[in-house]
Order: sequence, then C-alpha cells, then structure tokens
Amino acid sequence: MTGWLSRLLGALDRVLSTALGAMLMCIFSLNLYQVGGRYLFGVGAVWIPDLTRLLFIWMVFLGTALVHQRKRHLVIDVLLLKCPEPARRTIEALIALGMLGLAGVMVAVGWRIMQIRMDIPYTGLEIPTGYAYLAVPVAAALIALSSLVSLWAWTRASKRRVDAGAR
Repeated sequence: MTGWLSRLLGALDRVLSTALGAMLMCIFSLNLYQVGGRYLFGVGAVWIPDLTRLLFIWMVFLGTALVHQRKRHLVIDVLLLKCPEPARRTIEALIALGMLGLAGVMVAVGWRIMQIRMDIPYTGLEIPTGYAYLAVPVAAALIALSSLVSLWAWTRASKRRVDAGAR
C-alpha cells in the first residue's frame, strides 16, 4: 500500500475511533442524566431518547465501517483458509468486489430513504429523522473506500508477482 493511502486510512481509523468513543460516552451521559432526572426530580428531558437513538444509529453504522476497514468483521473463513494462497487472494478480491457492489447499493438506496425522511421530524428534537438515515450512505461510502483499497492492494500485489515471475 502506498504511503499516502496508508496515512489516509490511519487518519480515518483514528477519526472514526474517536468519534465512536465520543458517541458512546455521550449516550451513556445522556441516559445517566435522564434516569437521574426521573428518579431524583421526577422529570426527564423529552429530547434525550431521540438524541440517543440518533447517536446509536450513527455509532452502529460508523462502527460497521470501521470494523470492515480493519478487517475485523465476523467471517466464516474455514474454506478460505484451506485454499492455496493464489486462490485465497482471488477469492478475497472477489469478496472485495462484492462488498463494493453492496456498498454502492447501500449508498444509492440509503440516500433516497434519507431524502424521504428529511420531511419527518423527531418529536423531541425537531430535526429531520433523515439525519439518522444519512448514516447508511456515509458508512456505505466508507465501506466502499476500504473495499477499493483492498482491491488496489490486491492489484499491486498481483502486478508485483507477475513482474517477479517475468524476471
């Protein structure tokens, strides 16, 4: 992988990790405030459930993009590990192509649903619910980026193997 691409993915990893940690702490703090307010004072803020829901949705989708980038997502690789190395690399490239296609569909459909939901507000926050649905195309675009990086690395490795075999 080239230096600039490595730095870009490293920066993206740090930004996503930090954002996810901040979202989790925010959700925890808001729920603590809500529960404390209800039990101690008998009142709760009407906007907290909507905000925690919004943050949770973003946390799930951005977390999905992060584990995909780190290649830490759940996979069934029993057959893949039994394949010889050239076949394994080819299968991994096909998987990256499939993920790229799926991410493309998620971007298109997620964007369309987000546009529809922009007319429907959260009751407690008075902002469009489309902001929650925006998490789908954003995460899908990040998944597409990491799939493209995987394909790029596979292409460069294949070219190096061909060049080494020609010598």
